[in-house]
Amino acid sequence: MAQERVVRVGVYDNAPKILLGKGGQPGGILGELLGAIAQEEGWTLKTVACVWQDCLDALQSANIDLLPDVAFSESREHLYDFHQTPALHSWSQVYERRGGSIKSMQDLAGKRIAALAGSAQHDYLAMLTADFGVHPALLAADTLEEGFDMAANGVADAAIANYFFGEWHAAKYGLIAAPVMFQPTRLFYAASKGRNGDLLMAIDQRLEQWQKTPGSPYYRVLQRWGASQSPAMAPPPFWWALAALACLLMLAMGIAVLLKAQVARQTRHLQASEAKLNTILDSVDALIYIKDCNLRYLYGNRRVCELFGKSPGELIGCTDDDFFDKGTRARVRKDDLRVIENGERVVCEEHNITVNGKTTDTILSIKIPLRNPQGKVEALCGISTDITEHRAAQQTAHRLAFYDPLTELPNRRLLLERINHVLDSADHASNLGALLFIDLDHFKRINDARGHDVGDAVLCSVAQRLQDITHSEDTVARIGGDEFVILLDDVGRTEEEGARQAMLTAEKVRAALEQPIVIKRQDYLAGGSIGVTLLTPGSKSTADVLREADTAMYRSKESGRNRVAFYEASMHTEVDDRLALEHDLTQAIGTPQLEMQIQAQWNSARRVVGAELLIRWNHPERGAISPEAFIPIAEETGVILRLGDWALQQACKVLAQLKLAGQPYPLSINVSPRQFRQADFVKRVREILQESGAPAGQLIFEVTEGVLIDDLQGSINRMTELSTLGVRFSIDDFGTGYCSLAYLKRLPLYELKIDECFIRDTPGSTDDVAIVKLILAMARQLNLKVVAEGVETQEQADFLIENGCDAIQGYLFARPMTVAEWLGRAAAA
Repeated sequence: MAQERVVRVGVYDNAPKILLGKGGQPGGILGELLGAIAQEEGWTLKTVACVWQDCLDALQSANIDLLPDVAFSESREHLYDFHQTPALHSWSQVYERRGGSIKSMQDLAGKRIAALAGSAQHDYLAMLTADFGVHPALLAADTLEEGFDMAANGVADAAIANYFFGEWHAAKYGLIAAPVMFQPTRLFYAASKGRNGDLLMAIDQRLEQWQKTPGSPYYRVLQRWGASQSPAMAPPPFWWALAALACLLMLAMGIAVLLKAQVARQTRHLQASEAKLNTILDSVDALIYIKDCNLRYLYGNRRVCELFGKSPGELIGCTDDDFFDKGTRARVRKDDLRVIENGERVVCEEHNITVNGKTTDTILSIKIPLRNPQGKVEALCGISTDITEHRAAQQTAHRLAFYDPLTELPNRRLLLERINHVLDSADHASNLGALLFIDLDHFKRINDARGHDVGDAVLCSVAQRLQDITHSEDTVARIGGDEFVILLDDVGRTEEEGARQAMLTAEKVRAALEQPIVIKRQDYLAGGSIGVTLLTPGSKSTADVLREADTAMYRSKESGRNRVAFYEASMHTEVDDRLALEHDLTQAIGTPQLEMQIQAQWNSARRVVGAELLIRWNHPERGAISPEAFIPIAEETGVILRLGDWALQQACKVLAQLKLAGQPYPLSINVSPRQFRQADFVKRVREILQESGAPAGQLIFEVTEGVLIDDLQGSINRMTELSTLGVRFSIDDFGTGYCSLAYLKRLPLYELKIDECFIRDTPGSTDDVAIVKLILAMARQLNLKVVAEGVETQEQADFLIENGCDAIQGYLFARPMTVAEWLGRAAAA
């Protein structure tokens, strides 16, 4: 194990690259990346906040161990130590107010430019503008924000900043990027000279490993800060600027050739201009060269000379035979001759190998002909850029766009493309495909019980099993948390043959998922419900196929899970009918279609001691719809929240009416699980009670045992809050769920309701008699009231009264009636 170590980190404000984050820890891209490395290495980061120049001074004097966001330069290499692998790539950009006039480097003449004091940008811009013969006034700012503020308030005409900071902050200051970019930079974590080499080595190892791994902490940090890839490449405007520089070079050389003999007095001036161009071209992070018609090098910038290990003078007259292997020479020569002989503009990617076997990675080359005044090609100019990191980033982006990062299976996007392909094949080649929609049964229990790490391991194991079962031409995709899809490319030419083959594969999948998955010596079961449909010639769309398979999968779940269901047209009708019912229920809330009916509860003296409010739905076309039909739909779709709120308002309204009528009976209403768990449920109950003026002490909420046990402590807290308002609680359908004295003792309960399934065969069934007596005895010990529902015979009533049941509810005494009818009877009594 790595020994824990305290690392002092200098942090200055340069969002989004580095900033002071939550808890005083380093934030931003480089701060969070260092935090991830520290977590892996066992370091403890100690933040030292400072402004840029103070940070550099603290690093040089060893008062801090590391400083993020340091651009590499030869001068800084003498003062600090750097790791090898760049953490980020960036460049500098000029930012000005909208309507500004800066279009090129020459436009900086006489302008006031704000730059960070002590930064590489400040020194580099001063040198670059001097080479151009341009002399702006450079204003030193302690922070980049101060520089942008100076530009925004007119103290400066423009400000320079790195690309990351500018894109993050420009809009806030009302600034826009001017088309002037310079100084491509590589950003590192720097340490004091001769100190903390082990820190830099550890950073190098992590960066090298993570930058090669899609989904690593490196790419997650970049995505979190809105930069899905490190900008190793400059944007298109940069290349336009580079092309302009190349054109400027060609123009300068042409002028030098034409005027050399005639205008000798211009020689010195032209040489100075050429020196400036060389300075500019040498600063560009690209290979820029010129070859004559015999493909001999006439010019090469600093990058070309470094690649070939030649000085500028030694390079002139050399050919590619001196530098590349035979295969590379042939490819390069072929492209060069297209420029020289045909006058073409050639754009190509090259993977060149030098004579010593070294590969120059992936090079994007743009080669253009240089013509004399008569239009004849006399040379070619090439601009070659290393796009290795760009290609790697593209591949990473492609995997993120089309593949699931966890299982590395195709995602929904790629699956849809392949479904379209199979549908086209079915239309043209008459080969049928099939789609298997797999949803793991009870996977949430694994996540909740063992955590997401174990859950992810189970998902990866499931993915591997599905791949092992299918053929290479088939597609296994993950399209959701625990949802997988298998696309079978060819299951036959007839629907009968295709259905048989698809169901056979589905059964293999089901059997494979039944086998335990072993994670850290622990067995986990991940059975699946599977829906199957065919991809046949005709008018089916991709959405139709997925919908059919999904519908069949839900049918397999409804049938008991761990089953295979084949899609049938009748399923679509059922789904449409259900959707229509969902829509109609949403429209019915608040209309006369929905009404509250009331059913009385009677004691042993046959006196009314309470009542329950029941929701009834009279559909204008379907007639009366049972609560058993629409309540589950409301619960699943979330409509139950509106429905429950409406029911609570109606209950409080009835309580207020009973109070005025001198009939202050307690009223019970059912509270759904989703409504009870709603975050603002207590607040909403309090508001409705206050608005209606209803007596809270007469309101009883009926909840099921499952609602309470799923989150016992949360249920206790919520019930306690409501009890302080006066609301009482009853457990509905008691005995059908989690009967446990342990939770009954802890809950602030008022009554238990015996489910009608125990009353139906009482007193004839000895089992039901024993259960009912046990519930009554338990309630007496806990001092709880008991209501028996579903009482329809005198024998049932006599038995309950004889055994001390407090209240009886059922058709024997009264059927549910409208509230108006109930109030009328109460007034008559």
